[in-house]
Amino acid sequence: MKYQNALLGCLLWGVLQSLPAFAVLVPQPIGMYVEEVDGLSIEDDLVVDSAALLSHDRRVQEVLELQARLGAYDQSLGQKWIDLAHEAVKLNQPESAARLFQQGLHNLRLNAGLTTDKQVIALSEWIAVLKRLGDTDSLGEQLQYRYRITGFGAGDWSEESLAYALEYYDNELARFATTDWLANENKVVRFERHLDDVIERSCESESAAAVWCGPLVKRRLHLLYLIAFAVEPFVEDRQTRNSLPPKFLGDRSLYDEQLVALERNAYQSGVRMLEKAIALDDDQVDLKLALADWRWYFGRRGAAKNVYRELYVSHPELFVVAQALPQGLTGPVTSRAESEALPSSYRFVVNKLGKARDLSLQGESGEGSDPNRIRKALRDIRFRPSLDSEGEVV
Repeated sequence: MKYQNALLGCLLWGVLQSLPAFAVLVPQPIGMYVEEVDGLSIEDDLVVDSAALLSHDRRVQEVLELQARLGAYDQSLGQKWIDLAHEAVKLNQPESAARLFQQGLHNLRLNAGLTTDKQVIALSEWIAVLKRLGDTDSLGEQLQYRYRITGFGAGDWSEESLAYALEYYDNELARFATTDWLANENKVVRFERHLDDVIERSCESESAAAVWCGPLVKRRLHLLYLIAFAVEPFVEDRQTRNSLPPKFLGDRSLYDEQLVALERNAYQSGVRMLEKAIALDDDQVDLKLALADWRWYFGRRGAAKNVYRELYVSHPELFVVAQALPQGLTGPVTSRAESEALPSSYRFVVNKLGKARDLSLQGESGEGSDPNRIRKALRDIRFRPSLDSEGEVV
């Protein structure tokens, strides 16, 4: 057995850690959020000169007066709003910066078109501000909009368009992992179909390349993890919600059936997808590890151990500490925490089957109103095992 060095923070009913921290997502029951505790969140203590703020406010007022004379859609105003937004960022005024970026982008869209480089740059800067604010709703809207105007996964990839796509996918995955699927299950189904279509174009066409295929495959695999973990309890929970109108439940049954079908075929779908992606380039250690993790998660431990031992020879650092699955499939995402949330942190042992045992509450953190449910959720998480110096599971 090996002690899990990273603590897990666990909060009930969608109450998360404090904003604007970043989170590493692991599968979890609907209505509960679990994330690895990875470092501390440091508040920005920048001191701003009051004279600089007053000067900035005067410039904003001057542009407002100019807008009154020229009209809100005059093309000369767009860049002025964007410049003021940049200034607000430097002055540590993110709320003001977000509003100014919004005004500037609206003007640019009307006067310069929807897909200009200038708009994409300004949109990316606005997205950075929304991350800092922790405004997950607006962030999701703007990430989706940028993804649409830069190709929507339909054309040839570039490093830039792939980065925009992955950021959008990661944000959607975070949303699905941390919100109730009731009345949103159609979005899960549509997102899975979209990722499947994008991967088919990027991984199975004549122009398929590992550099594009690998990151996309990881995102769909992460979604399959969530589907495999969440669908059955979600459908059962739906059936117990007698307060919902019968017509509403009837409208949802089709999506329930589609989710159940996705869950039923998740394992084989993930294996086939990963094997095809690995065939494009046999040196992809990250995808080989992802395939072994996927097999381990579903109890195919013999095949998984063989790959773990093989990878341990060249990459022993991957197996020093047991890791919650899935691991390494997405980039860091903005935590969807509420400011008043009170996290519970636990330390535990991960056994040879990759399960958490001997849980103990750390420090003075509380366990919330339903400690048994929290502890069960932690026991349901599966971990990639750690290996000893001989490459054996411990």
